[in-house]
Amino acid sequence: MAISVKRIGNFVASPALFFYTAIWLLIILVAGTIAQKYVGLYVSQNAYFSSWFFFEWPGIPILEGLIIPAPGGRFALTIMFMNLLAKLVFKSPWRWDRTGTLIAHGGGLLLLIGGFFTAYFSKEGNMMLFEGDSSGNYADYHELELAVIDQSPEDYNNVVAFRNEYIREGAVIEGSGVPGKITVRQFFRNASVLRADSPAPRDHKGLAQRFRLAPKELDPVFERNQAAMVVELSGFGQDDGIYYLLQGMRIPQLIETSGKIFQLDLRNARYILPFKIELIDFIKRMHPGTQTAKDYRSIVNVLEGDTKRRVEISMNQPLVKNQYIFYQASFIEDGDREATVLAVVRNAGRNYPYVSSVIMCIGLMIHILFRLPNLMKKRRSL
Repeated sequence: MAISVKRIGNFVASPALFFYTAIWLLIILVAGTIAQKYVGLYVSQNAYFSSWFFFEWPGIPILEGLIIPAPGGRFALTIMFMNLLAKLVFKSPWRWDRTGTLIAHGGGLLLLIGGFFTAYFSKEGNMMLFEGDSSGNYADYHELELAVIDQSPEDYNNVVAFRNEYIREGAVIEGSGVPGKITVRQFFRNASVLRADSPAPRDHKGLAQRFRLAPKELDPVFERNQAAMVVELSGFGQDDGIYYLLQGMRIPQLIETSGKIFQLDLRNARYILPFKIELIDFIKRMHPGTQTAKDYRSIVNVLEGDTKRRVEISMNQPLVKNQYIFYQASFIEDGDREATVLAVVRNAGRNYPYVSSVIMCIGLMIHILFRLPNLMKKRRSL
């Protein structure tokens, strides 16, 4: 067993494996960069860099429609991590004069571990606040959820949200606070709403009575896409039937059953913050004689338990709180009211690059100190 483990370790630690993995990473980097022009950053990133394997090459005209299995960025980086780890364990001499090299090697591994945490546990989204409002959640830029909102309680809304495998054609949602069964008949990641050419069947309710949905090609700027869903409700009572749900729909789809009122909402996924942000004042300055903003900033209160802390968020001064970073991204004007738009980033691996860089620098300094006497002797002999 020991011999077989050592053989496997020596194979995984092979410099050739690292070399060819690095070449493959360069290939998918070029492919992903080219694809970004045609399918946008989000689709390109998911297809080439955030995948373990991919079978199609979106955004590459000469490969369009071909099925060519290939390892994705995550698989390649995992191989690279295993290669470096095996090199450290099986091939690196564990001697005092190699201390600096070992430390620098460990710093490189820590950098890849930080990338893993960033890939799997980081979230990006935004928070929109009008002056005087507060919020303890933010919306994801891309991920969707189907929210079933019980509006019956007087002082709060009871929300049950379904994501991932439920946002697809054929998904069935029942139980968990849903008073009936919701079946997803169709799902479009981007769709147009068109007026119906003929009267709708009797089981079509709400928006589905007068309009129809038509699929559209994905916009390269992914945030411009408007998702849509055709759902069938059963077990709700008199409001059973076919409904259309649109991302960002302003007219709510309300269902009344068992004396309660429920709202169905297809929306960007929401994440709960461990604190609240209250917008006190939004300030903007315009370039003289133009309608272009020169500078804008938000004066907010950070509410956590019984404590309140006043903070200013500007274009070059984000708010850092726990694992969250709030950037001043944009603003919205609605008549006399102004709203700030804050970009929210939760990066679980944000400190790893700094720590690993320090470790690698220390390792290189120690390595130089060990090598310095030999270098001095060689110089004197010359």
